[in-house]
Amino acid sequence: KNGGGKEMKHLGLVLLTLVVMASLLGSGCGGATSTTYQVEYKVTGTAASVWVTYTDKDGGTAMEDGVSLPWSYTFKAKSGDWAYVSAQNKGNSGTVTTTIYRDGKEFKTTTSTGGYVIATSGDIL
Repeated sequence: KNGGGKEMKHLGLVLLTLVVMASLLGSGCGGATSTTYQVEYKVTGTAASVWVTYTDKDGGTAMEDGVSLPWSYTFKAKSGDWAYVSAQNKGNSGTVTTTIYRDGKEFKTTTSTGGYVIATSGDIL
């Protein structure tokens, strides 16, 4: 009946391994090391009016109708957050460009030309 000691040692080793893994995951794999970015969405073009849909500073979806160009929205976000802006031309001609800037540098951009077209830019920061 000496096998009980071996089981206890094995259980102790498993528990120690789990504690070490948890501490490594908590401190070095993204939890405390996320980067904060200044994010700016811009919608430009020749369209007279657009419908804009975007992910706001709280991660929710916001919509604005009848927007004149140029339009912009600025907020802070963390690495791993989703950034998204889409604009639909409300007229029968013109261009629409959506651009996401991360810390002042162009991150994603899309241009569409024509009536009622949609330009969409989005990605994980």
